[in-house]
Amino acid sequence: MQDDILFSHFTVREALVFAARLKLTTSTAEQDALVTNIQAELGLMHLTNSQIGDVRRKILSGGERKRTSIGVELVSDPSLVMLDEPTSGLDSFKARSICRLLHDLARKKGKCIVSTIHQPSSEAFYYFDRVILMADGYTVFQGDAAESLEYFRAMGEDVPKLCNPADYFMKVLAINYPKGDADFKKLEMFNNAYRSSVENRVKIDNQLIKLPLPADYKDGLPAYHAPIRVQLE
Repeated sequence: MQDDILFSHFTVREALVFAARLKLTTSTAEQDALVTNIQAELGLMHLTNSQIGDVRRKILSGGERKRTSIGVELVSDPSLVMLDEPTSGLDSFKARSICRLLHDLARKKGKCIVSTIHQPSSEAFYYFDRVILMADGYTVFQGDAAESLEYFRAMGEDVPKLCNPADYFMKVLAINYPKGDADFKKLEMFNNAYRSSVENRVKIDNQLIKLPLPADYKDGLPAYHAPIRVQLE
């Protein structure tokens, strides 16, 4: 389930060109130029004529296969890219390179990158702009990645000064199954804290956004609306 779906007998360039022919309506020359640019951006130029391979015949490394899969999706120049655990099965160095690649796509190409991630290293976490943390299916934090540890410190949690944020989140948000009293109390605390933070944020936004009623409003209702009798008819 975590393997990339690519034709094993294709070379890297053939996989990208095949995707371009299926998805684009531009000329062949323009498609080939686009594929070359994508290869350069993803660091795949040296693998142009390398076959992708499969489970039984490994040719590309895990990180190279991941970058090829991302390239296949970038052919159509999407504004939103969604990935499901793109670093699974990779070592820390390759996982960091994938996170850096996605970060560059967001900053330099203006892409919106949304991804689930499994236990990233501290170096990989550095490339995150915003994070959503969940426990038992509930959202317990949503905001800037740089502020995530301070959020838990403000709740009274004992957050180490020098730690991998992702490792800390995995530990503090872990829930045992079947859930015991301690797990229910933990979830209630996190949910109440998150609900309170959202309510405060909404109140601040409501104070900042104040629009005057249109001139044709009377007693809170538009003067041009049809009478109840007309609506019921």
